[in-house]
Amino acid sequence: MAFKLKTSKTMNKILAGAGIGALGTVVLGALAPSLAGSTMGKAITSAAAFGIGGIESAAGAIATSFLGNSLTAFTGANSEGNVQVESL
Repeated sequence: MAFKLKTSKTMNKILAGAGIGALGTVVLGALAPSLAGSTMGKAITSAAAFGIGGIESAAGAIATSFLGNSLTAFTGANSEGNVQVESL
């Protein structure tokens, strides 16, 4: 018997928005690193998520951007310093 996880349409849109936000940040980081972490970069990824899935997707993208800021990053401009601090 296979296990099926059923989620609502709203939850699916929120998770899709989170994915769009995460992928958008990665793409912006590769194309324009200074724009990826800025407020404008967050607005771009949230607007893209809103355009695809509506307000629920935008909420997922916004949540991803706020969660991403609270975690220690091991990539990007400060990656070497973060790895050194974490390894001490």
